[in-house]
Amino acid sequence: MVSPTRSIAVPAPPFDLKLSYFDRTLPPTHSKRILCFSLPQRADKERIIDQLHIALHYTVQRVPFLAGSIVPFSEEEGNRPWLRNVSPQGSAYLDIKDLSNSMSFGALAAANFDQELFDADQLCSLPQVAYIQEEPVEVCRIQANFIDGGLLLVIQINHVAIDGWGVTEVVKIFSEKFRDAQAGKIGHTLLMNEKTYVSDRRTLVSSAGNLGDLANHSALTQSGYAHANLEGKGFACRTFRIPTDALARLKKDASPVQPKDDSDWISTGDAIAALLWRSIIVARHRAGELQTRGAVQFGQPYDCRKLMQLPEPYFGNSIYFLRTDVQFADIANGQDGISLAARAIRSDVNAVTADKFRDMVGLIERTQKQTHTRLSFWEDLSTSAIMYTSHFAFDMHAMDFGELGRIQAFRQPPRGSMIGQTIVMPRLRDGSCEFLLTETPQVFVSLAEDDIWSQYVDKSPSQPSNPMEVAVTVAVDKKLDLVSISTAPPTLNSFSRTVPNRDLSATARSAEDDNPPTPMPALINISDVQAPHVGCLRILELNRPRAKNAISHQLLDELARAIEDVWQQSMSMSIDPSSPGPASKQVRALIITSSSDTAFCAGADLKERKAMTLAETQLFLAKLRATFARLAALPVPTIACVAGVALGGGLELALSCHMRVFASNAVVGLPETRLAIIPGAGGTYRLQQVVGRAHALDMILTGRKVDAVESLRLGLCSRLVQVEEVDCLNGEDLARRGGGGRLREVGLALAQEITRGGPSAIRAVLGAISAASEEAENLAYEVVLRSSDRLVALEQFGTGRQLTFAGR
Repeated sequence: MVSPTRSIAVPAPPFDLKLSYFDRTLPPTHSKRILCFSLPQRADKERIIDQLHIALHYTVQRVPFLAGSIVPFSEEEGNRPWLRNVSPQGSAYLDIKDLSNSMSFGALAAANFDQELFDADQLCSLPQVAYIQEEPVEVCRIQANFIDGGLLLVIQINHVAIDGWGVTEVVKIFSEKFRDAQAGKIGHTLLMNEKTYVSDRRTLVSSAGNLGDLANHSALTQSGYAHANLEGKGFACRTFRIPTDALARLKKDASPVQPKDDSDWISTGDAIAALLWRSIIVARHRAGELQTRGAVQFGQPYDCRKLMQLPEPYFGNSIYFLRTDVQFADIANGQDGISLAARAIRSDVNAVTADKFRDMVGLIERTQKQTHTRLSFWEDLSTSAIMYTSHFAFDMHAMDFGELGRIQAFRQPPRGSMIGQTIVMPRLRDGSCEFLLTETPQVFVSLAEDDIWSQYVDKSPSQPSNPMEVAVTVAVDKKLDLVSISTAPPTLNSFSRTVPNRDLSATARSAEDDNPPTPMPALINISDVQAPHVGCLRILELNRPRAKNAISHQLLDELARAIEDVWQQSMSMSIDPSSPGPASKQVRALIITSSSDTAFCAGADLKERKAMTLAETQLFLAKLRATFARLAALPVPTIACVAGVALGGGLELALSCHMRVFASNAVVGLPETRLAIIPGAGGTYRLQQVVGRAHALDMILTGRKVDAVESLRLGLCSRLVQVEEVDCLNGEDLARRGGGGRLREVGLALAQEITRGGPSAIRAVLGAISAASEEAENLAYEVVLRSSDRLVALEQFGTGRQLTFAGR
């Protein structure tokens, strides 16, 4: 028996680590690697614990930030919930637990170490999927779980500080130090580093001046609505194996018979990925989970260490996210589907360059305080997409732990797994491949009936003879605390999966209710007006007049969806403006207005806010900030038409637009300090960008209301429209006398005037002004210099003919 459960702290030696912007943006998830060892019955467990302690101590001396803490958004970062830093204030921990009365190594081995047998609450000292909280959380904890006849060593390291390759390096160092402790080369007294470890990752992983263009990275989105549609679906985790001989056949079958050149080469990893992609998609279709016969997606992280020529060891994140698309009909075409999928995957891998990685980092650097970058296919993981992560090249099974021997099995707890997540385990010592799938039971049934799948994949002992008999886990798991996202790989998706508890119960009720409630009336009216040259002008009319368009959950949801729709439709292009198709739907400009002449938006819905818990309020604010940031980053001109009051969040909404047209009865302000809070959705920094620091301080510190005339003088509005006089300061109702119609006409005329210019030039100007630097302007000019619109303008200059632009 081991003495009672306890934790041993390993304090941090001095270090000064500055994370890259890429590191800081990743979700605060911990890699949880379960290393399974067998132990003789008479093993000296206290001696093993002491050696583990010594090994962890000296591993921390090599990698000091293992003993740091992940800390949340600081004040200078503007309280952005997706940003994290590493603080030297902390410790690494060795946690000890005796489970010999409840778990047996023999039973685990007999079940091929079935994933379902590894309970995160029992085995992990950091069991949550992610830690979005104000309190610091440790970078590293190692939990030693002694079971009957074995040891389950759980390595838990936060991906913000160290990526998957780095975790493998840490485990390698730990195994070396563990052997040294056994040999007596290191021991007590434990020596501490006195010299400060200094590392600035920003100089190693940076944009190198690239501004970053979201359009260059198909795997990424900045939509607040990128989330997996898993609510109400049951799923299970199953482990499978491809034997060595089958692996060789698979690579041969996936490779071209006569490769054209080196670029036509298919790796073993490509072949494994292609088999899993093809088989899962076909099985979902047969199981009724995938209805479409259109494009299907494959996502994977690609390590850019070598491309970037980073020094070794580099523990930070340097992955580029890839997305590969093929047609369902092609990938489902028998054996040829595997070969096609492998070639498509290899083609996208070959297209990754150091410059492409830097462009992605540039995008994150430029937008990190405005919005969070996520995976574009995340919401399709249960239908048309899979997320593939491979540890196959991580030689974990070759690591020597001295008296403990080598790892008998490598596993991850099922918590944090989600439908569509596919993880290839480290290569086994015999060269074979194990992998973990998370899918619905129906999909596992279809896989078992797939002849092509069965040619390569063994029926794993961890898979029941009838996959429908598995104990499934409900995707909306109350054990997940606030979030339900993947632990492996570290992804760009975090906060969008956060769901308040009351929404969970609502989801459960709706799944059981044969008569769902009648949908609420829409709070935003959406209409389009033909734009000059090509496309349309989109109008969003806030329509909650009785509440003065106060921002409720429903209004925010509709606004976020509407803005995302503009993002999608603003990206479509066509050479011929008269041709049918995407160009007719291309949004060229956005106008936000109100159905009420007395209120543009009164800010937050304080009645609804009163009923929120602190956690729900934080989640609402995060979504509000992300939505406004998404609006502010739109690549088309945005105009707010403000009549009546625009207070708090209402003014912040208007400030998120490029331009503002005020009615003469407009009254704006940021009165939050009078409510003992501060503007929380961009007011503190967007207002001073518009009116300057001194005027912003005046308005925010006093919380006073500013009328339309003063707003024009301060530069808060670009146009002022006279409407019938009204005493808005005293709250007298205009009773919809028609002033709003005139205001909208002026806003629409402004949008039409702007969009008479070349679409490419307008986009370039918006990008250059947003970045506000000479370099940004030069890069933007390079874009328009190569546009066909510029050539059209040159050819027709001086002819007297009206210019027609195609947006190219």
